[in-house]
Amino acid sequence: MTDTTAPGLREQKRIATKRALQVALLRLALERGFDNVTVEEVAQAVQVSPRTFFNYFTSKEEAVATPHGPSELTADEIVRYEDGVGDPLTDLIVLFAGRAAGEEDFELHRLRRDLMHREARLLGDKATLMQQIREQIVEVVAERLRADELRAGRMPDESTLRDRAGFVMLLSMTVARHGWSRWAASEGASTLGECVLAALDEFREIADATTAR
Repeated sequence: MTDTTAPGLREQKRIATKRALQVALLRLALERGFDNVTVEEVAQAVQVSPRTFFNYFTSKEEAVATPHGPSELTADEIVRYEDGVGDPLTDLIVLFAGRAAGEEDFELHRLRRDLMHREARLLGDKATLMQQIREQIVEVVAERLRADELRAGRMPDESTLRDRAGFVMLLSMTVARHGWSRWAASEGASTLGECVLAALDEFREIADATTAR
């Protein structure tokens, strides 16, 4: 079961400010070119100080690349995952589906997509961010697998454990990406979380059909 608790007012304000800065930067960059937009101009468009911009992002490049919601898993999410009762892959994808509401922003998606098509070099910053996220997920999954082995009365083999954690990460990211692509194509017909869970069901069907042969 996913956590649907709405964020508090202070967190809602932070999310709104972060989004406003990203949208302002993307719009200005599409109008004038990414290199022709300054942080000061972005902050002025949102009516905040440049210092506020740097409270959220270290650079313009990060503001373009980073997701609307939190990019890394939070401490609470990590605890919930490590205490999960399902299999490590399913629990991870369910976690992704639960945090997906923060990414259901078609305008931000469209603006980011259009800018990255125009300014291909920004794709490198996106790739760097995704690598950081993948590394964190591998660490979290490895800890979960280690705990599962110990609970079963087995001493974990660290080499095998790391390999499996990497495999779980790749599978989870692939399933989540498939769900995200479905959501983007649906233009709001389904929620992002629903699309991610539907992609998980499809993955299970394919895996079951493959192993049944």
